[in-house]
This record gives sequence, C-alpha cells and structure tokens, in this order.
Amino acid sequence: MAARHGTRRRYTEGCRCDECRDAQRLYQQRYRERRANGDVAPVTNVTPEPDEVFKIEHLPGPVESGVTAEIDGLAAQARPGLAQAALALARVLDNPRAVNQHAAAAKVLSSLLDKLRAASARGRRGGLAVVRTMTEKDGA
Repeated sequence: MAARHGTRRRYTEGCRCDECRDAQRLYQQRYRERRANGDVAPVTNVTPEPDEVFKIEHLPGPVESGVTAEIDGLAAQARPGLAQAALALARVLDNPRAVNQHAAAAKVLSSLLDKLRAASARGRRGGLAVVRTMTEKDGA
C-alpha cells in the first residue's frame, strides 16, 4: 500500500507531485536547520502545513539594502536584468550559510555594479564634450 500524497514517504517511493515535492523540500529545509544548530536527530512525520508551503518571508539584509540603495540611483530601469542579478548576489552575501560563495559573489556583484554605473553614465556626456559644444556655438 502506497503512502498518501503530500508525505515524504510517498516522495521516496517515487512520486513527484507538487505536494510530495513540498514535503521533501520542507524536510530538507528542516534537516539543514538542525545540522546548522548541531542537532542531527531525525524528525518524524514532516508534512507541510498548507500555510507553510506558500509562505515565504524575505527580509532584506544589510548588503541587499545597500545594493538596493545604490541601484536606485543607477540605470536600473535601463538594465533591469543586471539590477536583479545584483540583488540576487546581495542575498547570497547576506546568507550566513553561503560563506563558501561569498568571495565569488562579491567579485561578480562588484562587476555588475560597475556595469550599472557605466550604463548610467552613458546618457551623460563628458566634460570635454560639453565644453566643445559650448565653444562651437560661440565661435560660429
């Protein structure tokens, strides 16, 4: 007899419906939390609560807040993909469990922010170009 849907046992038996995948995802999430806290005892009967499956809270950390503030002043509207990638990397840097990826994420984030700064500067003209147009109008 097969286990009912929405359980980890049914997932391990091979079912990949949304309910069973959610049960497995929730089990893995709690398992990682237990390991991070030093507790490795298994938890029995992990079935997701209906509200728990769809509830995802996200509070921005210090790096994400700083990147958001910096992006607001740059060409985020002109390059929305770069802006979203920068925010995703900021979330990685705010995640204490992703310490191994912090160095690489910081490097790529810096590069993306440089690209956004360059994109916002493209619309502006340099100081010499402005002086040249001023002198051409006066001299003509």
